[in-house]
Amino acid sequence: MTKETVAISQLQQDIINNSQKGFPLTSQPYKTIAEQLAQVNIFTNEPEVFQAVDDLNSKEVLSRVGPVFDHKKAGASTLAALAVPEKDLDKIASIVNKFDQVNHNYGREHTYNLWFVVTASDMVALNNTLANIELLTGLAVLVLPMEASYHIDLAFSINVTGKESPTSNQEDTLVSLKQNDTTARLTEIEKIALRSAIEKGLPTHLNPYQVIAQQLVLTEQQVLMQISLWREEGLIRRFGLVIKHRKLGYNANAMVVWNIPNDDMDGVALELAKCDPVSLCYQRPRRLPDWPYNLFCMIHGTDRALVLEQISQITEQLGLEAIQKDVLFSFKAYKQHGARYGKEKSGKTQSSKVIEQGQAHG
Repeated sequence: MTKETVAISQLQQDIINNSQKGFPLTSQPYKTIAEQLAQVNIFTNEPEVFQAVDDLNSKEVLSRVGPVFDHKKAGASTLAALAVPEKDLDKIASIVNKFDQVNHNYGREHTYNLWFVVTASDMVALNNTLANIELLTGLAVLVLPMEASYHIDLAFSINVTGKESPTSNQEDTLVSLKQNDTTARLTEIEKIALRSAIEKGLPTHLNPYQVIAQQLVLTEQQVLMQISLWREEGLIRRFGLVIKHRKLGYNANAMVVWNIPNDDMDGVALELAKCDPVSLCYQRPRRLPDWPYNLFCMIHGTDRALVLEQISQITEQLGLEAIQKDVLFSFKAYKQHGARYGKEKSGKTQSSKVIEQGQAHG
């Protein structure tokens, strides 16, 4: 167990494994979770579930309880990287972290050793953020937007207690909401306000949707209906517990990058996406001559040797031994939170605000 790793109870593990993809959209979500767990013979109650989740928050195991948006539908986004001199890595990472549009930032074992995700309201705001990062760091940004998605499973089962968690049906309880045609639809302004309210996660409260409704002068029914509609439309990819896996001992996390011939891309990527250890698989552009790789996949694990063995098995299984590849293990999480897509009220993005502050203190 490393300094980053924390211990969790069996109930907390069971809640995580049952609520990563389907945190209930009901007036009393923690009561609903208790009822769902009872279906698989895990007997608890609303206060115990709430306390267990609150404790996960306190231990910083949770990034948030809330939405994971589809970046293409929510705004603009890209994976990006910097080649940072090792002695400057922490300093440069702190500069990158100042940008609110940067929602993930990791140190990885490679010449390109700082990898981050930038999300913004649109391409203009995204490019502005990237330009400002280059200006403040003095380094060229490797920009790698997603070109095709073959498999994205941002939630995967964990087992850190030694006992596997039985899982119930994680689908949201929304039948009554969907059949209710009398609920007033939100205006565009109200939708923007609601998105902003849930981006950072639900408030820590037994009735979180009620709290949001009161803050936005809406009804709880309106809040639940709109989130449900966003789920159906695909704007929200999943709605649930978003975990910081390194806190649970998943420190052997490898981004495997491949140089796949263009004509073979779909065939290889679709087979790679089917492999059990692979949680993410997507195509991104080559940036020659510095970056020859165009297919990315993620494998998360608690043991480096096991992850390397899994990569070796996948390579052999798919006949990719002759394909150029590299394995980038992450060694430090500098930042992890939900994506931010909004703009400042003045119309300036958060990145504009950061660059102004940087110039003021320059």
